[in-house]
Amino acid sequence: MDYDAYGVKIAMNEVLLVQAQNAKNPPTFFIQFAPYNTTQNLSQCSINYTDILDTYVYCVAVGKKPDQNQTQFFFAGELINSRNGTFIGVAQYNQTNIGANTSNSCALSFSYSLQYLINYEHQEYYVIGIEPQNRFAYGFSNLFVFVFDSANGSTLEQWNGNLTWSNSSFLPHAVDISNNFGIIAGFIQNDPRGRVKYSPIIYLLNFNSSNRHPIVVDQYIPIATPGTWQDLLSYSDANIYSAKYDMSISINSRGDVLVGMQFINRVFLFSVNISDPTQLIYISRNTNGRSLGNGKSVAWLDNGNMAAILINTYSLNYQWSSSQIYFHDMRSSIYNSNSTPLSIFPNYHQLLPQSFSPIFLNIVSSSTSLALMDDNGNLLIFIATSAGFYPSVPATGSVPLITSPQPCPPGMYKDKLGINDCILCPTGTKNPGDSTIQCISCAPDTFCPLGSVSEISESALETIAQLIAYPKSPESTIFDEVLIQNMFHIGSNRCLLVSPLFWTLIVASLAILVIIVLKMLKCFVNHKTYAQIKNRIHCIFKKTDLIGEGELWVGGLASFSMVVLVCFAYAFSNAYYKQYPIETSADSYFACDPSIRNAKFQTNLQTLGIPPSDTEKKMFDLLNEQSLSLNIEFINTLINCDVISIQAQYGTIWSTIRWSNCQNNNSILFLSIPLPFQHISVQITLAQVQTIGGLRIGLSGGKHEEEFYQLKELNFYGSFSKNGSVLSQTLPVSLELTKVINETIPIEGEESHFTGIYIPTYTVDLNSLFLTRDQYIHSTSQMIVFLSRNIWSSVRIVQIDFETNISFRLSNNVSPPQEI
Repeated sequence: MDYDAYGVKIAMNEVLLVQAQNAKNPPTFFIQFAPYNTTQNLSQCSINYTDILDTYVYCVAVGKKPDQNQTQFFFAGELINSRNGTFIGVAQYNQTNIGANTSNSCALSFSYSLQYLINYEHQEYYVIGIEPQNRFAYGFSNLFVFVFDSANGSTLEQWNGNLTWSNSSFLPHAVDISNNFGIIAGFIQNDPRGRVKYSPIIYLLNFNSSNRHPIVVDQYIPIATPGTWQDLLSYSDANIYSAKYDMSISINSRGDVLVGMQFINRVFLFSVNISDPTQLIYISRNTNGRSLGNGKSVAWLDNGNMAAILINTYSLNYQWSSSQIYFHDMRSSIYNSNSTPLSIFPNYHQLLPQSFSPIFLNIVSSSTSLALMDDNGNLLIFIATSAGFYPSVPATGSVPLITSPQPCPPGMYKDKLGINDCILCPTGTKNPGDSTIQCISCAPDTFCPLGSVSEISESALETIAQLIAYPKSPESTIFDEVLIQNMFHIGSNRCLLVSPLFWTLIVASLAILVIIVLKMLKCFVNHKTYAQIKNRIHCIFKKTDLIGEGELWVGGLASFSMVVLVCFAYAFSNAYYKQYPIETSADSYFACDPSIRNAKFQTNLQTLGIPPSDTEKKMFDLLNEQSLSLNIEFINTLINCDVISIQAQYGTIWSTIRWSNCQNNNSILFLSIPLPFQHISVQITLAQVQTIGGLRIGLSGGKHEEEFYQLKELNFYGSFSKNGSVLSQTLPVSLELTKVINETIPIEGEESHFTGIYIPTYTVDLNSLFLTRDQYIHSTSQMIVFLSRNIWSSVRIVQIDFETNISFRLSNNVSPPQEI
């Protein structure tokens, strides 16, 4: 197809869209009248070229703001079989020629007027620009420049290009014209002896007020950064037409200028003072890495507030790989290489139509519409939508394809008129589906990430782990040693409060205080009163004497300390006895060391390649035969179950499986999938345009008890979320399971007891699992969750229940009575 050869074959304004179709038989102009929201027969037609056999049209063009009586378009080309056939033409629409019952009335209402440029052969580069009122056409090549007046008998005034170009070697590639200035870009030839044969250049044109002749008043030459791949280009073949050297220019009403040069992968932004258009002021540039195609075509939208940039990606030898349109908000953000587009087409819910080629060639615009042409000449017209709506692209339909307004999906919004897509609600805001113009603030302390549809409790992201870390095995297994170490240990802080010795010393201190008080009474109280008090105290403490069997009152004082010590010993022993098994015991807060347990541990890692012993095999079999269900929760989303498809891999074949339970409650989509095998890969596809804030993945399985073997119930979850991000469209998650077998070996007499459970290990890259706003804009695919499950080695934990002998012995040492 020739749609990418020698010029732009499509043009558009607020009146009509026209496309040159050289490859048609016969060659025709396709015309679509505004408004562009219908493809009825009366709004479009095709008209044959003036000379069907010999005419080749380079390009078509229209003025941006035509007068009401200027319904016409211009075209430029040459007669293929003639040496002197270069021409400029205009097709003018005369509504009075329409017949009342004519099916193709618009075709009959156009009349042609052509002017030939005598004495000029084939031109490799020949471009035309139309002044906004759609009356004057300007033609530019290396050899000639002309002004074509479509109003006064279609008169043509031409002159030699040397009279206009400050460099006579200038080869024009693209042009655009505003009310009082024009921009033209191309190549100029350098010294033939130099390495760089040609250089790109941009001219600022003014127009003579008397004869409208263009005059070069300023220029800009892009300079490659030393050491970059652009610095290595020589442009040795720039004088021969090649699509890779295509340039594009667009000027808005404020004098802002976009210039795309795809061969150096750059788009330039300039500014011209519309009151005094004598300087071309460089503002910024956007580059797109080591490839070609950035700025293949450019256009202004929304009265110059938004820029549309066609970015094709070609290799350095001009092999195509992708096409996208970037929409940039030029009023509220700075345009440069770090700029984030407002939206990109195609994206995950503005998909490419089935009949459309993925190779984009050109974009043209009116103030509220944008037309896209692919390499087969197919057309897609984007119609601006109001706030809260985006242009939905039809999958199929009549020619050209035309977008229709659709409300912004939940989790997104759009606050003004435009062709761009909706954007994600910022973190901390939500759109449940009825706030498409402005997102609503979420309540504090809720899970409300980028693109939220609801505010979710933080508890919905709880991670459930079923296995606890085993503490360090105790150094001593003799209870007497453990008891003595705890009884006579004094630490600090909490250890001081649980220390038996500390409280024993407190009571002993009180006993000493009693003795001191008695000594003081002897000095300050008369003998008779003192004797009565002393005898009464002696009597009381003798009754509590456990040491001297009621003979020593001092023994009574000491007995209080002994009772405190014994009570602590009993309490410790009772609590320590209950610290088994470890799975049901809590931290040992009754001791200074909260990790002590009434068991000794031994941990071994055993590869599955080693056969288990006869006593272990039953536990391994129970684990291998456990039926598992994959449980997934998509958090903060409105996705429904009817868009979910699930496939599992059986060997090398993917087959569809079903879920056992699926429901969306409170913006949490729960999905439970029975797994036919333990070693399996599962792919879940969600074919719906929705955002997802977080993810929980877990497994569940039933319990089973059989003699000395207990298979524990499995029910764990891993939670994944990232602040300021939304879940990616492709979610590779690897879940590896490890068999954990706990063997409890009694001291004597009984068989070992085995318990078994799986513990998970998730392999997830959060940077790949979640997208920022910028990354989300670039995404194009539907949601796919790919989860693989593997069972790795087993961990064998031996828990030995050692004998706990608790005994208390009081030694009755008889001492002679003492008198104080």
